[in-house]
Amino acid sequence: MKKSLLVLASLLLFSLFFFMVEEEKTNKLDIHLRGGSFFEGLRIVHKKNGVENWILTAKRADISKDGDEANLTDLEMEVENEGITICAEKGLYNLDTKRISVLGTITAKNDNYSITTRQVEIDSAAGSLKTDADVHIEGKKFLLQGKGMEVNNNEQKVRILKDVKATFNN
Repeated sequence: MKKSLLVLASLLLFSLFFFMVEEEKTNKLDIHLRGGSFFEGLRIVHKKNGVENWILTAKRADISKDGDEANLTDLEMEVENEGITICAEKGLYNLDTKRISVLGTITAKNDNYSITTRQVEIDSAAGSLKTDADVHIEGKKFLLQGKGMEVNNNEQKVRILKDVKATFNN
């Protein structure tokens, strides 16, 4: 009897979460999970003006005691309009601000280049990405290294902040 109640409660909680994420595009559902809650196989779809902007998946998401943050493990983020896939070991997703802090070895790849770093702050509302860590960018005909990076997706600008070294191949 206890097992069936636990399974039923888990299914209900899981259903409520996906209902919450799906309803976010029209109404913000004010349900916050409390500490001790976690999800396995989490998927978050972020839409901007009705179009999928990015999809975040994680093996596991541990919800904070306040219910406003989720600690993510083994995450992958697909940025639809850029054709970029970002893979990382850990991350912290703020459910209110939609900001993501990504930690550990981070690799972002598309068909033309790959970027590797150790820490990134992503603000999806502002369309920005920032890091103070070492950055390694490798393309088909170039290699770029530096410390710190700022990306403004809205203006299509990427800045490497200091100690920049570039090698171009023919």
